[in-house]
Amino acid sequence: MSNRIISVAVIGALFLGLLFGIGATVPEKSIKYRDLAYGTHERQTLDLNIPTDNDGEIGLVLFIHGGGWIAGDKSGYERSLADVSDIFGFAAAAMNYRYVSESSDLGDIMDDIDAALALIRQKGEENGVSINKVLLTGGSAGGHLSLLYGYSRVDGAPIKPVAVVDNCGLSDLNDENYYIENGLGTDEQIALLFSWAIGESFTYEERAEKYELLEKYSPNYYINENTVPTVINHGMKDNVVPYSNALSLDAKLTEYGVVHYLNAYPNSGHGLDADEENQKTATELFYSYCETYLN
Repeated sequence: MSNRIISVAVIGALFLGLLFGIGATVPEKSIKYRDLAYGTHERQTLDLNIPTDNDGEIGLVLFIHGGGWIAGDKSGYERSLADVSDIFGFAAAAMNYRYVSESSDLGDIMDDIDAALALIRQKGEENGVSINKVLLTGGSAGGHLSLLYGYSRVDGAPIKPVAVVDNCGLSDLNDENYYIENGLGTDEQIALLFSWAIGESFTYEERAEKYELLEKYSPNYYINENTVPTVINHGMKDNVVPYSNALSLDAKLTEYGVVHYLNAYPNSGHGLDADEENQKTATELFYSYCETYLN
């Protein structure tokens, strides 16, 4: 794929779209699929843009929505898909997934990402395009899922993960700071949410008994010298996903010499909305990682 030069002004205009699903209006230059079913559950659907101007081989940006694993929807990334495919020139997809509940857990969502990527690869092939690399990105729960999939399922993935851009994602479910004045709710409410996430019920007082299962679904514990390059965007005043998650992720990536960047927002909480310079940095990093790892 040929290199592209995009002005800083254009990159800056795209930031809110890339992070929160609000994008600029651009000419349509892609094949568009909407609400493609990659499974039989009503939540197993995805949207996909494949640029028509390609050389037969292309990289993919996969947006995974947030919402605490129990809410949210891919529809918020509609314009972001157009930004990535029609301006950047990469394939772009946004997926829904089964919410965690008493009947589905994070392992099921990992399987959903597998199935979604397999369908995306198939759709590329149907259009004469090999989609062979993916950068995963999302906010909050979507950031966690991007990290967890990109770190734990890089081998054998239908499309090979090559980078992750994480926005306020969870990296260590054993971090005790989740239970200190969390904006999501009380200690017991957090324990219930994490119970659904790992597929086994526990109370706040019983959390230590589930350490290994919580570890299983924590990206930090999969990091090694082969971990994919990572951007960490995180608010230092985040009271939903504690900033300590970003620090521990940064430390572990540093320990193993993994290419990464911690973009810490000093005045922002979970919405990353109070630090303009950090927003610009996040946009530039996103574009740089796409150009570096998807070409």
